[in-house]
Amino acid sequence: MFTHLEVLVEEYSAEVALYNLLPKVLPEGVDFKIRSFQGKADLIKKLPQRLKGYRSWIPSDWRILVLCDRDQEDCRELKRKLEDHAILLTG
Repeated sequence: MFTHLEVLVEEYSAEVALYNLLPKVLPEGVDFKIRSFQGKADLIKKLPQRLKGYRSWIPSDWRILVLCDRDQEDCRELKRKLEDHAILLTG
């Protein structure tokens, strides 16, 4: 079980939508923080440094969710790119 969810989204509109949705779907007692970026390119560019920062202090009962649109990008390539960045957190 986790107690906190950090959500990284590519734009403000996703942040607004999730502030309305997450309280309805997260288990009781789980809080969250949503951090929005200036588009997918900005999110992906800043993701490695952001994950390195989390790695230095994030509690074991927290989770991180990265949410971005596929747009015209190959979904497998996008997933690989995000997973490569996530390895920084666990590696």
